[in-house]
Amino acid sequence: MDLYCGACHMLVDEIHWEINQTDPKRTIQVGSFRIMPDGSQRLSEIPYKQSTVQLTELLETACSKPGDYYQSVDKLTNTKIYRRQNRRDGQPASLKNLTLSKDIMKMLKFACEGIAEDFEEEIITVFRDKENENYLQSICVSQTELCKESQLYDVNPDVVEDEDNPDDIESNNQESDTEVKTEL
Repeated sequence: MDLYCGACHMLVDEIHWEINQTDPKRTIQVGSFRIMPDGSQRLSEIPYKQSTVQLTELLETACSKPGDYYQSVDKLTNTKIYRRQNRRDGQPASLKNLTLSKDIMKMLKFACEGIAEDFEEEIITVFRDKENENYLQSICVSQTELCKESQLYDVNPDVVEDEDNPDDIESNNQESDTEVKTEL
């Protein structure tokens, strides 16, 4: 369950980030491209941001970045969580308590793609609602029921603190997998 909840977090985070990067002035043409007997077409322009077209495109690519995430263990609940390796706000990320491996990335991508496919309509409906401010709760708890309310967290890693020391990272190279672990 932790994997699918984490994959849901990743999916929502990636889609939400891309929506926020979209130019609000960008538009797309929708309607019938069929030419009417009088030579006219029934076309109209709508905002691209949060349109069904944009959301469908984002659902196709949102799961392509599992390498941007790492596995960690929540100190309070002792459950696995998945966080971004780099913060979106540009601040240095803490490198404590993380595990990176190809197997984790593959499982996260597979779980994310399954969620995107199985819940495509629900995800689009939630993101189309411009009044909704809590996409994570709406999708991962209410719609898909992959997470409990207590499992919601920010996928951005903690900010580097003074006691963080990059030299604490251990690297263990294996034949088919590279795994990096750090401890608190």
